[in-house]
This record gives sequence, C-alpha cells and structure tokens, in this order.
Amino acid sequence: MSNTAPVGALDPMKGWRDWFIQSEREWSEAITKLMKDDVSARAIGQQIHAALHQQQMLTQGMASPLAMLNMPTRDDLVGLAERLGRLEDAVARIEAGLVQLRPSLAQQAPTKPPRTRQVAAAAKDTLAATPAPKRSPPRKGRR
Repeated sequence: MSNTAPVGALDPMKGWRDWFIQSEREWSEAITKLMKDDVSARAIGQQIHAALHQQQMLTQGMASPLAMLNMPTRDDLVGLAERLGRLEDAVARIEAGLVQLRPSLAQQAPTKPPRTRQVAAAAKDTLAATPAPKRSPPRKGRR
C-alpha cells in the first residue's frame, strides 16, 4: 500500500497563489486601460500635481515657525546628513591610506638606543650631588 499523494494535492497554498496571480493580472490590465484613457490620465496627473503643490506650501509654511523655535527644517537636516556622509567618506579614505602606509612606516621607524643607565642609580646620583636647601629661621611673633 502506498500512501503517497500527488505533489500538487499537498500544497494548501496553491489555490491562494493562483487566485493572487489572477487578481494581479486583472488589476494590471484594468490600470493599464485606465491610464491609456486621456481624461483619466489627465485627472490623475492633476491630482499628483495638486498633492505636490500642497506639500510645497506646507514646507514653506512650516519654515518660519521652525525658525522662530530655533529648530531645523527638513532641508536643513538633509543638508546636514549629506555633509556628514561626505565627512564619513573622507575619514574612510584617510583610514584606508593609513592602513596602506602602516607597513612602510613600520620599516622606516628609527630604533631607540639601548638603555645603559639604570633609572634608580641616576636618581640617587642626582640627589647626592644636589646641596640641601637652607632653612630660614622661624619667625617670632604671633602664633
């Protein structure tokens, strides 16, 4: 006895997938027909133009209140983001250059001369050669 079913029968999403593909085709055809009609295409273009004009008016209207509150506008933030991006690129270029120079700089670095004198002995010699400071006599008077 074989309990194997055809592969297509086990796919529960096949019906939904077929419906989705068919629906997408129908919507695409309907929108294409709509956009081919000059009247509807012109109306959609006017709606888009009106929305862009509304957005520009809102942007201009908000610039003055934001300036009074000492707050940046969207354009200010976009400009700042662009400047920051350019700075990050410059730092990355400098870092890449330093990484390339590191091996050659390591080979050219001068070596320090070997230490021949001990620090403690040098400090002791310095203290022995320095005369002790003279103390002034204590002042008499108020305590």
